[in-house]
Amino acid sequence: MAKKGFFSGHAKSSAALISLGIHAVLIVIALSFVAVTVIKKEEQVFEAKPVSRPKMQLKKLQVPVNIKKKKVQKPKLRKNIVAKPKTKSMDIKMPEMTGIKGGMGYMDEGGLGGIGFGLELDLFGGNKGSGNELEGRFFDLKMGPDQKPSDLAVSNTGDGEKDKSAEKEKNNEFIEAIRSFAGSWNPTRLERRYFQAPKSKFATMFMVPYMKAEEAPKAYGVENEVEPRRWVAYYNGKIAAPETARYRFWGIADDILMVRVKNRLVLDANYPNIKGKITDWDSDDPRNRKLKSGKEQGYVIGDWFHMTKDKPVDMEVLIGELPGGYFYCRLLIEQDGVEYPKGKDGRPILPVFKTQPIPEKLLPQMQIDPGVATADGPVFGVLK
Repeated sequence: MAKKGFFSGHAKSSAALISLGIHAVLIVIALSFVAVTVIKKEEQVFEAKPVSRPKMQLKKLQVPVNIKKKKVQKPKLRKNIVAKPKTKSMDIKMPEMTGIKGGMGYMDEGGLGGIGFGLELDLFGGNKGSGNELEGRFFDLKMGPDQKPSDLAVSNTGDGEKDKSAEKEKNNEFIEAIRSFAGSWNPTRLERRYFQAPKSKFATMFMVPYMKAEEAPKAYGVENEVEPRRWVAYYNGKIAAPETARYRFWGIADDILMVRVKNRLVLDANYPNIKGKITDWDSDDPRNRKLKSGKEQGYVIGDWFHMTKDKPVDMEVLIGELPGGYFYCRLLIEQDGVEYPKGKDGRPILPVFKTQPIPEKLLPQMQIDPGVATADGPVFGVLK
């Protein structure tokens, strides 16, 4: 019998060895693939981490940079720099602030009081305003805008009776002209037809005692051009109440004093002989025109009107003179619900209407009767 070879005798063992070898090779290949895959995945994770780190470092770096800037002494230098001009600015402004009282433009020591910054002061207003005044414009109805005689002018003939009759007729025409104006209260009607003084006046009150009627043209700088009769002065501006309440005016005049608030006529205190000739307004208070003071006629008591605290409203005033001679007007104000001290005839002693405190130097000129009125009381200026 022939001798079997090694592999023939160990066929099963050889097959097992071959199978093991093949599996070993496959395992090596598989492990190599897994290793490569794992290495690639780890590399991807490793690359992602450095991307996020710089962002965090940038944010951290910004904080110390800002802190260092705050620690720099620049703010102190800035304060020192600002302090110098500030001191100079105050040195310049301080004289302007001295004496300020009650509103813009009040300078008591200079006698400029409640009439603004005017260098000249009179009872018809100052020459300049600060915003707390009513601006007044003066019109002579005897002349046209070109200063030529208007239809209300009278040419003196030398015949006393004839000239007197002509003056009376022109006074009636004057009343009609004012009635026409009072229908709209449009100052353009006056500007287009009559002579207007070049300058304005700025008033904070209307407390003119008996004085010659020529003082009004003089106050407006036209005393050489205007004869002191058949003139009017129209004032308008803003007022504001110091408290929310109802108010009303008390007024008196020789010859014309009319007041509108919020485009409504609230007082017609014209001289009694022209009552009802310019407007149809009348008071409903039983004391109307019965409370007199000295030579003056009785005070006219106006209509109530409502005002909200510190809310500006429009106010208009018309004063005027018909035949010449003497003129006066007074305007007081009453607040509903306030108990006032009693004066003559049991009347309330009311405050003078004003948009700024009244300067002491002006009080003697106003000749206020202490039994009728007081310079103390509320201020109705729009600038506090």
